[in-house]
Amino acid sequence: MSSINKSQITGIILSALALVALLNSGYFFTDILKLSILKWLVFNACSFAIIIHVVCFTLHLITKRDLFLAIPLLPLYYYGTMGLFVMPWNEANIFAQITHIIITANVAWILFKLLNERKFEDIGKGLLISTLLLVPAFAFIQSFAQEHMDEFLTLLKNL
Repeated sequence: MSSINKSQITGIILSALALVALLNSGYFFTDILKLSILKWLVFNACSFAIIIHVVCFTLHLITKRDLFLAIPLLPLYYYGTMGLFVMPWNEANIFAQITHIIITANVAWILFKLLNERKFEDIGKGLLISTLLLVPAFAFIQSFAQEHMDEFLTLLKNL
């Protein structure tokens, strides 16, 4: 098995783990907390980042264009990797922190693959596309979450 195949298998496994974390999150927020899909994606922005990653990773597998791997780097890093440091490490957040670790592993794999193959142009273009398209979504997520935080905290207390 060549290293390219091993790398692709690693990417598929990591993306599949992210998809499982997404499904777990969706179940918790929509079935247990009874939130709408919009509120789920706002209150768990990691899910938003995972959706972007899974879509872009699938496009990468179909088209073989590495640019699609670079596009989700910004939301994965911002919501996933930074979540490792922002969210408390306690028993209440164990599933969230596991998700952050999975997301960080995906970020590391993407960066390793693109940097190892010297795909600097794809990284730059992907980050530019991500910034232009997704930063406005980040602003919406942040403001919506702040406006509705009391509602969310009340739901969590009633569990």
